[in-house]
Amino acid sequence: MGQIKNEFELKNMRYAAHVTAEIVATLGSMVKPGVSAGDLERTAAELCQQHGVTPAFKEVPGYSYGTCISVNDEVVHSIPYDSKVFAEGDLVSIDFGVKFNGYYSDHCRTFAVGAVSPEHRRLMEVGEAATANAVKLAVAGNRVGDLSHAMQSTAEEAGFSIVTTYVGHGIGRKLHEQPEIPAFGTPGTGPFLKENMVICVECQVCEKDAKLVHERDGWTTRTKDGGYAVMFESMVRVGKKAPEVLSK
Repeated sequence: MGQIKNEFELKNMRYAAHVTAEIVATLGSMVKPGVSAGDLERTAAELCQQHGVTPAFKEVPGYSYGTCISVNDEVVHSIPYDSKVFAEGDLVSIDFGVKFNGYYSDHCRTFAVGAVSPEHRRLMEVGEAATANAVKLAVAGNRVGDLSHAMQSTAEEAGFSIVTTYVGHGIGRKLHEQPEIPAFGTPGTGPFLKENMVICVECQVCEKDAKLVHERDGWTTRTKDGGYAVMFESMVRVGKKAPEVLSK
């Protein structure tokens, strides 16, 4: 299960992922009090033009934006409204991808606006560690459940909860390909990973409960109890002995 990528495909996907990581880093450096999600959306569009790529998310049916910008208790798929203005202490997740020569990328990081509380700083650290611990296991012969368990156990052992509604995924000529990579599961289960698969390893970690509610805009998803959430996603080539993180 899952598509094995050849060198031509990997070359295009490396470029797409590298550009995406650069753009997300640039957007992250803009995350300051008084800046809006709309500001990030417009900057992302300008940077895509400069790099000769197109925003991937605009190709999702019904979604008209290039970025998803989630703030505090927003979890995923949040629309980058101009009215969404960042304030000191906010947590801002920037989810973004591009298309280049027919190949997609997908990447997400969470950024702090100024000084955040110690607990929210720890939430960010645990969310990042959960993804990183799973990425380390993206090696041929391991199974999807090994990665899933790494994310879930990292989050839950720290006292946080993991979102089970959404999953990571393969990527290539489609934004979402097989195999699915849940952020929860049992080691030693699920499809085997094969060399030169390209997967997006992601998780959403919640400060409190991971039950979600959906906004009337049809996209924005929040935690039901108002607890903060973070999201981290890395695009990775499954290696023979070690993973290759494409979205550096």
